[in-house]
Amino acid sequence: MNGPDPLGGEAYARARESWRAQRLQEEPRRIERVSELELQARIFRGEFGALWIGVDGERIEVCHFGEWNREPGPDFRAARILIDGKEGIGDIEIDSSTRDWEDHGHSDNPAFNEVILHVFLRSGSLRRFSRTSENKAVVQVCLPPERRISRPRVVGLGAFLDLGRVRNLIDAAAAFRLRRKSQALQRASDLCGRDGALFQAMALGLGYKNNKIPFLLVAQRAGWKRVRSEEGEALLFGLAGFLRAQYFDDGNAANRAYLGPLWERWWPQRDREARLVLAPADWKWAAIRPANHPHRRMGALAQVVKAWDAIRPAIDGGKVDGFASALRHLSHPFWNRHASLARDPLPRETALIGEERTKDLIINVLFPGREFSAAWTQSGAFRGPTPGRRIVQTMGWLAGISCPALTRSARDQQGLLQIHEDFFGQPPESVWEAFVANGWSEV
Repeated sequence: MNGPDPLGGEAYARARESWRAQRLQEEPRRIERVSELELQARIFRGEFGALWIGVDGERIEVCHFGEWNREPGPDFRAARILIDGKEGIGDIEIDSSTRDWEDHGHSDNPAFNEVILHVFLRSGSLRRFSRTSENKAVVQVCLPPERRISRPRVVGLGAFLDLGRVRNLIDAAAAFRLRRKSQALQRASDLCGRDGALFQAMALGLGYKNNKIPFLLVAQRAGWKRVRSEEGEALLFGLAGFLRAQYFDDGNAANRAYLGPLWERWWPQRDREARLVLAPADWKWAAIRPANHPHRRMGALAQVVKAWDAIRPAIDGGKVDGFASALRHLSHPFWNRHASLARDPLPRETALIGEERTKDLIINVLFPGREFSAAWTQSGAFRGPTPGRRIVQTMGWLAGISCPALTRSARDQQGLLQIHEDFFGQPPESVWEAFVANGWSEV
């Protein structure tokens, strides 16, 4: 957007950053712990960007992260990288800490000799170098640490904001959130193509909050081209680690009829893919309704792929009704009536993707995939899911009253969620003052 931002998204972004910088100075240094699996998935999707500065000042641009490595060795093979303008083709290793290069024995392992980039989150107080068994130096990148900032409880915060100011804050936060999601989708498209990026976004949405990373990993490791093949469904379930012999052995006729063809397609590639198969511990199983069981969600993802010729045009054209209709008509003779691959029937035939999840996918896949002004208009007219706890809580914290008119549309809900994430627990008038101080004008 050229010129002043009438929605206040830029002022909101500056207020957010200034508040975070202040809180980071006040709190003890505490880096969020991220598993290597999650770190790999988020890097591959482009969440940390693709333009980095190396530990020794190198300018690094990742043109393509390559492919997930199916053999022992580095995480990604045949990546294409510009280092100080010079193109190189090689491998990428991702670790939690710089010391992992030595601790994991990479310096003595010839399988790591083609690594040209070592990426990590924590560097430690002592400088450690990454060298191959051939004593070749590997360029290092320490990503900006992700840190969670604690928020005070909402007690005795003083004056609430009038609804006009609440309206302005919500709009600014919603604009910021929509732009950020659109930019993330574009980065992923640049790295793995638009179909691949949209497929990963659909997988994230079907993973719900507890299993987003496992679903993303499965989608990334399967890859868009392979998942569109005849082996696609078996590949998804196999990489997820869901194809266990016990489900076939203990299953009834319906289970075996479904699992038999999957096993036949998975068996020839199982050994080749073994290194990329997720473990049961990578999944969260507790507090999940039967209809939302990860097995069933993976079945839904497989059907999304089969219906892609209807889903993709709806996304590109911003056709909310067409997108919702394509998801509503997803059907499968086994998954319509089963919650998992165990002998676990549902009490009645149930839609693979329900209405609330469909709305979530519209908000997080279709809208970010559109040009901003069109997405902004559509999201303001689209009724979001039933407002959750954080949305209602944020509205009460800002204004001191319930205001259904400001919690109904998808756009307003997204704005309230962003405000909760960034500022919840601060005095509302302080949030407003930071917003105004960083560029918002009420005139």
